[in-house]
Amino acid sequence: MEKTYIPKRFKGRTGYHIFVDRFCRAEKEIPLIEGRRMKQWNDAMPDWWPDADGEYRNQYFYGGNLQGIIQKLEYFSELSIDLLYLSPISRTNTSHHYDVGDQREIDPYIGTWEDFITLCYEAHKRKMLIAVDLVFNHMGAKCEFFQKALAGEEKYRKWFEWDERGNPVYWFGFKDMPQCNKLEPSYQEYACDVVEKYVKHGADCIRLDLGENLPKEFLTKIKKRAKEINPEVLVVSEMWDFALKKGNPQIYDGQVDSLMNYPLSDAILRWVRYGNYLHYEAGLRNLAKYPANVHDVLWNHLDTHDTPRALNMLSGKGMLEDPFKGHLWDIEGPWRSYNNFDTYGFRKWESENDFCLSSEAIKRLKLAALVQYMSKGIPIVLYGTEAGVYGYKDPFNRKPYPWSNERTEILNFYVELGGLRASNRDILADGDMYVYVDERILEIVRRNEYGIIVAVLNRTNSEQKIGVNNYQTKVIFRLNESTERILKPLGAIVYRI
Repeated sequence: MEKTYIPKRFKGRTGYHIFVDRFCRAEKEIPLIEGRRMKQWNDAMPDWWPDADGEYRNQYFYGGNLQGIIQKLEYFSELSIDLLYLSPISRTNTSHHYDVGDQREIDPYIGTWEDFITLCYEAHKRKMLIAVDLVFNHMGAKCEFFQKALAGEEKYRKWFEWDERGNPVYWFGFKDMPQCNKLEPSYQEYACDVVEKYVKHGADCIRLDLGENLPKEFLTKIKKRAKEINPEVLVVSEMWDFALKKGNPQIYDGQVDSLMNYPLSDAILRWVRYGNYLHYEAGLRNLAKYPANVHDVLWNHLDTHDTPRALNMLSGKGMLEDPFKGHLWDIEGPWRSYNNFDTYGFRKWESENDFCLSSEAIKRLKLAALVQYMSKGIPIVLYGTEAGVYGYKDPFNRKPYPWSNERTEILNFYVELGGLRASNRDILADGDMYVYVDERILEIVRRNEYGIIVAVLNRTNSEQKIGVNNYQTKVIFRLNESTERILKPLGAIVYRI
């Protein structure tokens, strides 16, 4: 099979990022595990303060599980979601599950392999696909493999990186996450076994956490193993900048199939909030350098579990307006000093500013989501964004989904937006994209042999005149009562020709 082959079944889909512990807890007996604490689901305020010894351990849980996801499959159908992306589900010491150990095991709070098989089966019956998040850059400091390495077992010492004094190398200095030796053949084989197990049990897509840090030969082995089992598996790498910025051409020589498209999310949010159209244009020019067959499967998100919520980025304090100073969400500067970070001070500030549900914030979110859904690639909605969940960075962006307390205005909008995308999939799956943008207006044109879709958006607080004259035009979506002649403040219109 050609290394540039991209599975066509992913084109035109709409995705949903499930942070498993925080999405839905099916009623079942939860095992008692030493060191873990279960919070009440309706207690949304995170435990942001450190433990008594000053450490931040993230060892409180809400108990979201695979059975809970299965119970909500019809909810995804209502949103026209057909790609479910699960955060890591292997057994770890924290609720985020990125401090992995043996990823061939599922955390008992989350479920069993039987639950995972059932989820994949039920999702596939509804023509939904399942993506899983696998972590091979680092492990958890308390995991069995690392403990054996510390005890001197040669096999496992080879799996980790050590400095010149023989001390472990930790990812970004986090003492709970020792960095793995990604060039060690036996570790690569273990990782491929993990991939094989997930694909054989029904996973359709592999998302590689910190995939930008994985060497070429490692990525090549992972992709080869996955596609030997199922050629239609999609392999997606986490990458925060443009693919060539760090000399990391993973999508150019077929190491992976797709990337998380952080540059587009930064460009969309900055245009909607600040009108920075030059940054948006520059972002699209850089993305245009990607291989043509990758564009339709890029993962386009507004927010993730690693950024503030979209509502905060579109209206909250502290965002970086200047793209030359970092991403919009790189807001930690005031709490950072040489070789030190004031975690307590930052989280205290986040807790004191934990509100972002103004009417203007909601209108901006609708505009940003419309751009996301109209762009080339796969829109990925972070769980709860469609329900009005807000919050700055971890842990405030990881609140439990507010079942029965959703912000219905936003939820109804996402239902309508999902319907728009699903009913026009023939064009939005792979149609070419043309853009006109200034500080006030964004016009997106999608075109292929099936027709033309045009979205025109007004990010200002004043009316903007437009003209739609083609007699074959059919309006298929509108915001804030916008018309073919007038875009209302923070309004939009979408029509098909």
